Amino acid sequence: MKHTLLILILILSTLPAVAQDADKEEEEVDYIQMKVDSILSLITPNTPDDKKRNYYCKIGITSKNNDTIIKYATLSMKYCNDTDFLQNALNNYSLALSYFYKGEYRKTLTCAFKSLDFFKKFGKIDFDPAETYTTIAKCYAHLNINDSIFYFYNKALDLYTERQDTVYLAFTYEGIGTANFNLGFKKNAATYFEKALNLYSAIKNYPAVATEFANIGASKFDDDKQKALDYLKKSVEIFDTIPAKRLDILQTYQKYNAYYIIAQIYNIYTKENIQYADSSYMYIKKIGNRFLDDGFYDMHSLVLQCYALYLAYSGKYKEAVKVMDDCKQYLDSSNSAMIQYYESFYEISKYSGDYKNALTYHEKLHEYQLKNTNDSTLQVLADFKTEQATKIHEEETKRLKAEQKQMRTAIFSLIGGLALVSLLVFFIVRALNIKRKANRELTEKNNQLDQQKSEILAQRDEITAQRDEIATQKEIITQQWQEVEEVNKKLVSSINYAQRIQTAAISLQSEVDAMFPENFVYYKPRDIVSGDYYRVASCGKYRVLITADCTGHGIPGAFLSMLGISALKEYCVTEDDAANPGIILDHMREFIKTTLVSSTKKTIDDGMDMTICCYDLAAMEMRYAAANQSAYIIRRGEAIRLKGDRMPVGRYIIDDQHFATHIQPIEHGDIIYTFSDGIQDQPGGELDNPLGRKFLTKNLVKLLTEIAQKPLAEQRDIIDNTITQWRNGRPQVDDITMIGLRI
Repeated sequence: MKHTLLILILILSTLPAVAQDADKEEEEVDYIQMKVDSILSLITPNTPDDKKRNYYCKIGITSKNNDTIIKYATLSMKYCNDTDFLQNALNNYSLALSYFYKGEYRKTLTCAFKSLDFFKKFGKIDFDPAETYTTIAKCYAHLNINDSIFYFYNKALDLYTERQDTVYLAFTYEGIGTANFNLGFKKNAATYFEKALNLYSAIKNYPAVATEFANIGASKFDDDKQKALDYLKKSVEIFDTIPAKRLDILQTYQKYNAYYIIAQIYNIYTKENIQYADSSYMYIKKIGNRFLDDGFYDMHSLVLQCYALYLAYSGKYKEAVKVMDDCKQYLDSSNSAMIQYYESFYEISKYSGDYKNALTYHEKLHEYQLKNTNDSTLQVLADFKTEQATKIHEEETKRLKAEQKQMRTAIFSLIGGLALVSLLVFFIVRALNIKRKANRELTEKNNQLDQQKSEILAQRDEITAQRDEIATQKEIITQQWQEVEEVNKKLVSSINYAQRIQTAAISLQSEVDAMFPENFVYYKPRDIVSGDYYRVASCGKYRVLITADCTGHGIPGAFLSMLGISALKEYCVTEDDAANPGIILDHMREFIKTTLVSSTKKTIDDGMDMTICCYDLAAMEMRYAAANQSAYIIRRGEAIRLKGDRMPVGRYIIDDQHFATHIQPIEHGDIIYTFSDGIQDQPGGELDNPLGRKFLTKNLVKLLTEIAQKPLAEQRDIIDNTITQWRNGRPQVDDITMIGLRI
């Protein structure tokens, strides 16, 4: 066993040197084959299975032929039990390396993860999986799953730093820089390329030093042409001192790519000052047909366009047009290549004063640029703005009509009141006249009676006034109550209308059924409108399901949900989008951060928790990313938790980190549940505790495991009844969303 471990550690520590020293490998081929043959000679029909297992495993570690490694590592695993952790770990690592060199990256990932798992279970040696993490990161780079590259490169960096391995540290920094460059984060890319440069300089690896100078120059091209030129010149100065036979194909590519970028920069300078033309031509001439000879046709096309621009800036317009015509045969059909081609042709025509052709090429350029624009998203945004403007106008019209109606009512009430007062005054005056006449006749006879009568009349007047005041107050209170009722009715009507808008924005049940035939949707807002939402979409080969929980509920949550739905229509559209759900969450976070800024420049920290699941049913895998949420797979009675990132889609203390994309194999019969936190946070239980206890995630997972085999429609009813009984009369505290689907 110790001998086997020693061989493995030796292979892990010397792998880059073996890959770079082809002559040494050629000298060792016969020796290695002799060793393989020697091990095979020990295997006879009577050899016990446990020894066959070890012999085949040893051949897989010893051989340098990928097909031989795959053959004997696979044979070794046939003789392994589930508890043979070390042999299973060694065999899977051998398979991972072989599949990687054969370009079978998905098989590489499967074997690499199995190897890590078995070494962890073995637990009796200090296994350093740094090279395994690097291999996984390189696989994700080839598969264009960019956010996972950073995760595994960073895990490798920690181990290389602890090991103080300069070569692997530099190699890993270069890989992280390349990933940042491809994503457009060029300042970050330059930082990592500089770290790699410092380490390669320390060990005097001059081809690598020249490569890093070229990488830094390319990273600074957009921001500072002069700094980029300085770094690129340092690169080619070193490259030019190294014999061609000492450069591998990638280093050779970097050398001539540096020539090309320098020629580009001098072309830009030539446009303003003709004295730079000779410098541009010198580097174009150094490139010659190198890219064409090496099979890099796209780069050969770019070099020809650079040469054509040089000719145009030098006053040789006809020659420039001829070179551009020759360039067509090397173009691929991608939008980016055609945009670059017509942009160069437009620049040549405009600079040469041929405005007719300049207009033609500008129209072609515009045509290809439009292909990169999501017309449907623009139209949806325009329709949304128009709809909002219409609603605002309708509400303003209703408000003005209501105010006019209230004014007319007040005027009529005032006129009626004045008429009643006038009539009352008339009768009072008439009564007083009658009383005065009677008083004059009875004054002498009955002074006492007259005095009593006067007191009674005064009391009556006071009662009449009080009655009139009470009647007036009653009218005012009645009018105010009617106004409150009218406002409340309008408010409820507006919220109900908002509910119809939100219901139209989220996916219909028929759309969910079309994507996932076996499903249930349990969607229960706390108020009329909801801060939760869900959507389904078809993106190329992927079927996408999104479950989200916005900050708050009711009207504020609903506003956020409409923002989220609108953003998803832009960021979750293509097959490439669905292949990288972590990047969708990055875009969503940036959208929320830039959108929720008030007019006083104060930031708003609201956001949303979200899970994006992208199903490739042909490959039986699910790509997912989760922000402050988790999902579960119930498989053969067991619950598998799908963990996400512990940060929301919005402003957060670590909102500069990328959301990770995870790949989860799925099987027929799996049930995947995604949900907001409405169920697990719902208080309930016995009424002797007024505040109640939360339902909790562990109880929800236990319930889902128990009912997983039941029909999905029945599962929804069971979940609803369980939560209703748990509440025990208490109010619902949050929006509830849960979606279950069976593969």
